[in-house]
Order: sequence, then C-alpha cells, then structure tokens
Amino acid sequence: MVAAAPGVGKSAFTLNLAIRSGCRGIYMSADSDEVTQAHRAAAILTGDRVQEIEAAYKSGKGEKYDRALKDFTRIWFDFDAAPSLAALEEEVYAYAYMYGQWPELLVLDNLANVFDESGGEGFTSLESTMSFLVDLARKTEAAVVVLHHVVGDAESGDQALKLKDIRGKITKLQTLVLGLAYTETFTPQGRALGVYVLKNRSGKASAAGDLMIELNADLDRMLINDMESPGGGVPDEVWEEFKAAVEVEGASERRRYEEV
Repeated sequence: MVAAAPGVGKSAFTLNLAIRSGCRGIYMSADSDEVTQAHRAAAILTGDRVQEIEAAYKSGKGEKYDRALKDFTRIWFDFDAAPSLAALEEEVYAYAYMYGQWPELLVLDNLANVFDESGGEGFTSLESTMSFLVDLARKTEAAVVVLHHVVGDAESGDQALKLKDIRGKITKLQTLVLGLAYTETFTPQGRALGVYVLKNRSGKASAAGDLMIELNADLDRMLINDMESPGGGVPDEVWEEFKAAVEVEGASERRRYEEV
C-alpha cells in the first residue's frame, strides 16, 4: 500500500514504479483519466515537462509523445472510474489469456474508487477489497500495489506519517505499507518527498514514522529519483538550467545594488 494526502504525488510515485521497474502488468487508473495519465507517462518516458507536453498536444505537435507512448507496451492501462472486484478479476484473467502469463505488477489507483458489489460501506468495504487483493496476489504471484488516502493532520501533506494515519486503519493484511509526505529538505525542484516505511513484514519499519528516506520529486517532469547528491540526482540539464537561472537572478540583484 502507498498512502498519502491528495496532491503529494502517490500516483506519480507509483507510475514511476510501474514504468521504470521493467515489470509487465496492469495499471487500474480509476482516479485519473486517460489524457492525464498519458501526459504523465510521456513525461516520465521522455524527461520533458508535463506543461510542454500539454502545449505540444494543444498545438497539434504531439507526434514525439505519441511515439514514446506507442513504444511503451509493458503496462496495460484500464480507466474504469469505479471498477468492481469482479471487473478487477476479469481484467487479470483477460491479461493472462492474452499474454499467456499472469501480470508481474497490478496497480490499483486508488482503493476508494473500487465498487463493492456486496453492499459493504466504510471499513467493511475497504477490508473486503484488501482481502480480495491479497488473495489475488497469492494466486498470481504478482506485486499488487494499492493507493490509499490518509486522515487527520496527515492530510496536509507535510507531516511525518504514522500507521494510524491510514484512512480506515486497514493495515493488517498488507505486507508493506509506505506513506508519502513532503519533508523540510529542499532541492531545485522543491521539497523532497519523504517515504515512510510504516509496515514491512520482510524488514525494518516504524509504525510511529521514525523510518523514512527522502527522494527527489520533480513533479514538473513526473520523475522521482534517489537523493544521490545535493540536487537529488536530477538530470545534468536541469542543474544547468537551475544554475543559469540563479546566475541571472544574482546579476539582476547586483545591478540594482550598484544603481543604489
């Protein structure tokens, strides 16, 4: 499970995982439409800014991004806004029928969008969906990643996350629970993204939010990378743009000072 407040970047985080991991599988994008995900995926694949990609399509010059998306065939996207559990299962079986193997990765974005045919509500519905996903993971041996929301003060997006912040407290069945929130560390792209390991059956974790690593989040390009350097491992051309902007800003400040 990957949990975070709205706008923090849980979809960007998971889309990076899906595209850059090399896995083959299914991305159930119930929370974002086809155009939004296409622009995001094109940004990750090309390194261009989402704003540039949107402008290219508006001006009828999106051929470069069409090619990049056409060549990317490892992930099967579904955009049903309220998939049922039966629909999820049918999607997985359809994938297996078409490719002759189970998907390696199944992403559900996000948990709150799933329609529970049994009529359950609140905790009961969420728990039912999680139980279904756990069973599906065991049956297919796929990595099943589900996105979810947080509650309380954690909804600000900049508070250290705890396991108790997960909406509905549905954390008993998952093997791994990660929480995302912005930290006080700054990079040229803005605040670093903190990844809190809240539960981990195979290693270290802290339900109190004491185990966290920082990642560089360049959401203009939808890229999330390791913090390998003061710039968080950002591309060289981004660093050059940043340094040039600082130099121009500094020169302007110096001129104003000299005029005074």
